[in-house]
Amino acid sequence: MKFKQLQALKGRAYAAFAKGERLEVPEQDASRLDPISLAFVGDAYYALYLRRRLVQTGIPNVQVLHLLASEFVSAKAQAYVYRHIKETLDETEASVCQRARNAYSQAPKSASVAEYHDSTALEALVGYLIMAEKSVRLDGLMDEIYRFTKEYCAIKHGEKV
Repeated sequence: MKFKQLQALKGRAYAAFAKGERLEVPEQDASRLDPISLAFVGDAYYALYLRRRLVQTGIPNVQVLHLLASEFVSAKAQAYVYRHIKETLDETEASVCQRARNAYSQAPKSASVAEYHDSTALEALVGYLIMAEKSVRLDGLMDEIYRFTKEYCAIKHGEKV
């Protein structure tokens, strides 16, 4: 998208947001939304969920909370989780994840391309469940994510799993 097109779309999007209206685009099933947009939503929810769980442990130091949260939401941790839950996905969820894995995005230096694609798939899955309003499935998935995140961290810190 060219810069002028991007600016025009941003202006229309802001106007719709300010008026509390929906941008005039065809409505889509949540599973057909742009996978990077789903990952955008999923990333925010994922980070908030894990931060809440950390705060609930009673850790009194924000710096420690931040360090742990950064570790938990890293592409490496998310890729580990994705590899452990992908076999439990239904056909629609697997399709969302596959589209997210194949979407163009640049991997950060802190993770391999494969890890980054897997983490994007996991974030898109979370975003899809939110946008599709599948709260029961989302709650169950987040419990699994939490379990595998703890397992990843235990392995990373040399603990027995």
